[in-house]
Amino acid sequence: MNIVKKIALGTMSVLFVASATQAQSLEDARKAVNAEQYQKAKSLFATLTQNQPTPENYFYYGDLYLKLDMPDSAKAVFQKGIAADDKGKYKLNLIGLGTVDLFNKNASAAQANFNKATDDMRKKDYAEYLYIGKAYTYEPSRDLTKAFEWFDKAKENGEKDPELHIAMGDAYKAQNKNSEAVAEYQRAMNLKDNLLNVEVNIGEIWTQAFNFELAESTLKGVIAKDPNYGPAYRALAENYYRWTSAAPNRKEEFLTKAKENYSKYLDLTDRSVDSRYRYLIFLLNAGDYAGLEKAATEFISSPGYSKEYILAKRFKGYAAIEDNNNQQGIETLNNFIAEVDAKRLIADDYVYLGKAYQAEKQDSLAILNYIKGYELDTTNTEVLGNIAKTYFTSKQYDKAADYYGKLSKLPNASFVDWFYLGYSNYFHYANLVNKGSKDTAEIKQTLLAADSAFTYVAEKANNADAYLYLARVEYYLDPVNENDKVKAAFDKFVEITLAKETLTDANKKNLSEAYSSLGAYYIKSDRAKAKEYFDKALALTPDNQQIKDALAALKAGK
Repeated sequence: MNIVKKIALGTMSVLFVASATQAQSLEDARKAVNAEQYQKAKSLFATLTQNQPTPENYFYYGDLYLKLDMPDSAKAVFQKGIAADDKGKYKLNLIGLGTVDLFNKNASAAQANFNKATDDMRKKDYAEYLYIGKAYTYEPSRDLTKAFEWFDKAKENGEKDPELHIAMGDAYKAQNKNSEAVAEYQRAMNLKDNLLNVEVNIGEIWTQAFNFELAESTLKGVIAKDPNYGPAYRALAENYYRWTSAAPNRKEEFLTKAKENYSKYLDLTDRSVDSRYRYLIFLLNAGDYAGLEKAATEFISSPGYSKEYILAKRFKGYAAIEDNNNQQGIETLNNFIAEVDAKRLIADDYVYLGKAYQAEKQDSLAILNYIKGYELDTTNTEVLGNIAKTYFTSKQYDKAADYYGKLSKLPNASFVDWFYLGYSNYFHYANLVNKGSKDTAEIKQTLLAADSAFTYVAEKANNADAYLYLARVEYYLDPVNENDKVKAAFDKFVEITLAKETLTDANKKNLSEAYSSLGAYYIKSDRAKAKEYFDKALALTPDNQQIKDALAALKAGK
């Protein structure tokens, strides 16, 4: 063998060893991510990108930060990955930047990065489509309809890639489409063995479906395969926490098991900052607010805490408010909002503040924060209801009517929403009259709005209260005794009320009002019937002087 050939072979051997080392190192880092050993994964990626600064290593490093909801850190890593790509052929870091754009609610910038990543794809490629699809599955950037559009593109050439089916399973799981999610996970497991993370996901699906026994056996099956696989213990802990709601008589047993399994999870992740941070999320999801407030306070005070984990302050604020520790919650959330990047604020940050201020009877601040929350998420009908209710309880009936009007236009609007739309307009009318308003157009429009809402509830729900208020509104619109609409509404009110097994004092008082009005209706046309109704009214409210006067006038023939 000549010397040149020996050198060439030697070089190939070195390259082969280096390639194997790189693959193994990247595999180790990704394995640590899969096992939720995030601190270890960060350390491995830091070393890996320092020694082998390839675009691929940077991409998976940045993707770890996306999983941890740390978009700023992710962006810095992706930018290094692009800079390391001399030939500009590795496109996934562009997709990473696009995902960061989605986290920051900049859809146009995201699309521009996705376009750059897909412009010169070869016909057989699909990884770009897969990762753009995944970009829409992270919670801060979630748009699962778009995710599936990209997954469908990836399927053309990537049907045999288990990672595609895992991503699709995760998206279906986020939609609570359990059957579809399990089917995709099973396809992935048919393509590759030993996918413990997929089996854990299936266990979590059974938990979501309240099949706690099947979740337990599935997760214990994972632990039997690998007793050191931390996520299985975390999922098992979450399963036991949720199981307590279905079996309150076993609550103490399941809570103990939950804490034991979560402790094992923390041990297997070296009780790192990241795993302790994830424990806060676990407590939030489990609804253990007392535990969360305590754990979050300790975490924020610990040496490992940094602004990377600032969401811990959000969790502490939520927990304090759920625990009725409103002043602490208000202070914590206001500090969090002041410190965090505005792009990371979500509707619930303001909704929780609104609830805390409302509980403290600071209605103006409650409304202000509810509105901010609604502006961040106009699909949140609960917030819309909170705004309307707070305006109503603070007697700002005109504004309450505006928001109940918005609620009434939603497909899932309830009869309560419609009733309070009428109720708000009814009291707004009363305010206008009490203030001596001369705006007859506004007065009439307010009464008509109340009339429309009460009519809807009365007819659709056959509701006695709606008929009662409808009768009153009809009288205000046309204040004469011989008002047929008033009579019709009071007739229905009487019919529905008398069908009740027992009558409350309020029922009797309202019946007396209805009988009095019906008596007045018949004064000119049927005096005997008028007397009959006035007698019924007086029997229910014997001290009512007006009814006595009406009967006396009838007797006197006036």
